[in-house]
Amino acid sequence: MSITTTGYRVGKQPLAQSFYVDEPRGIYCTKIDLFFQSADENAPVQIQLRPMVNGFPSSTRIIPGSIKSLPGSTFTGGASVSTDATTATTFQFDEPVFLKGLMDYALVVITDSKDYNIYIAEINEFAVGSTEKRVNKQPTLGSLFYSQNGVTFTPSQNQDLTFNLYKAKFKYNSAIVSLHNAPVPKELLKNNPIVTIKNSNVVKVAHPNHGMQVGQPVVLSGVDSNGVGGLLASTLNKRYNITAMDHGGYQFNADSSADSDAIGGGSLVQSTKNILYNTIYPNFATIIPEHQVLNASIKTTTGKSYAGAETAFQKDTSFKSIRLNENNTDVVLRMVAHDSAETSELGAGVKSLDMQIEMRGADSSAAPMIDLQRSSVGLISNIIDRQYDSSTSTAGSFNAPLVFRNETDARSGSHAAKHITRKITLEDEAVGLKVLLSANRPSATDFQVYFRTAGPEDVLSDQNFVLAPQENPIPSNEDFNVKNNYTYLIGGQGGDITPFTQFQIKIVFRSINQALVPRISDLRVIALSS
Repeated sequence: MSITTTGYRVGKQPLAQSFYVDEPRGIYCTKIDLFFQSADENAPVQIQLRPMVNGFPSSTRIIPGSIKSLPGSTFTGGASVSTDATTATTFQFDEPVFLKGLMDYALVVITDSKDYNIYIAEINEFAVGSTEKRVNKQPTLGSLFYSQNGVTFTPSQNQDLTFNLYKAKFKYNSAIVSLHNAPVPKELLKNNPIVTIKNSNVVKVAHPNHGMQVGQPVVLSGVDSNGVGGLLASTLNKRYNITAMDHGGYQFNADSSADSDAIGGGSLVQSTKNILYNTIYPNFATIIPEHQVLNASIKTTTGKSYAGAETAFQKDTSFKSIRLNENNTDVVLRMVAHDSAETSELGAGVKSLDMQIEMRGADSSAAPMIDLQRSSVGLISNIIDRQYDSSTSTAGSFNAPLVFRNETDARSGSHAAKHITRKITLEDEAVGLKVLLSANRPSATDFQVYFRTAGPEDVLSDQNFVLAPQENPIPSNEDFNVKNNYTYLIGGQGGDITPFTQFQIKIVFRSINQALVPRISDLRVIALSS
């Protein structure tokens, strides 16, 4: 605190005081005291902390969290005044503000009122209330700066602002922060997502990427008062267990049967959902002073792929390390479940995702910091499946979609993941195609290449797709960095397809583990002439 000599009218001209942080690892500033000779009854006054740039307060940068305003003197918690500079006006920051060690900063005071007078100390001037005691040295390692616009500052070498700066003192040198997933909110579905079948209690719901499985609970709400297919809103707005599902939705058995085939529900239908992921990105705003440590670890819950055989709701028994502010990718599918599923599958009060952050510091002045208001966790998953037609006698052991459509269909197949090229138009007729690509294919995955062709007078989009034959079998590879070359010769060496001038390629991606997917690059297609 400077020895006070006189009041200075702040007015609309910001005032700044530089100071030096001599703690090598930095400090956390908790509050600042200023001393006013007079104050406006109504107008507020504000402080800011700014870095010093080339010996002057920065004109553009403000230390995050360091802006604090107080109301006028007539308001509770407003500015205080005194005639002898003994009554402090305290600006308490909402959270401690970190200032790096061995650096200069500026305390800036701003107000729109001309009625604020603040005490300063000036070399060789008398202290307040004294005619004998003078200020004979500068009590701080800094300078006072005047400004007319808050951008350009002019130093005053013989003056200092009267202020107290308080720093936090940490009692412990280590701590552990425990975090858990918040309840997964219900998702607003598309307009009229509910389908009923006459004389059946089977209810189908369109809900893409819902993340749920057969046997798991689902809770609907927001079905309009008209109901759907004769089923009342009160019948639909409740909890049921899923009896069938695919990546686009699910179905359950209602308490009663519908009296008609209908589509409805309105525009306000909401449903619970699970969040599947195999990549987690902990996006945390942190401060880690020199020689201090911040480590993160998680406990997760397994999910189940649409076409997989995994066991869902297996909670980790111990924590495993993860990297903050980076993608952490796993080959096992994980899940954050909605609260009804958590309670029924994991137990009351048990969450799907737990995180621990260990914080270790070296001294009492500085410590690692996490700003939870600016932190979040991003979860990333793949939407992929491997389907079979449940109506055939040769059905496989993968997932049967609610409605199966073969990928040879001209309009759409029902697999979740695919790439369709744009229509290619040739100047001359071709009788064959050669497709070349590079791919990494883990053992849990595969992909299929389809094609369709058309003559100049035909509509390509009306033509069915045809499965392309692969030239040579290529083994799978679990190393994501290894890619093999795949070749598809359509029409043989000489080309035996009906001459065409239009073609299109479709690649269907399949996997029984949504954490593992085939990766394709360098797709090339050569049209072969006769």
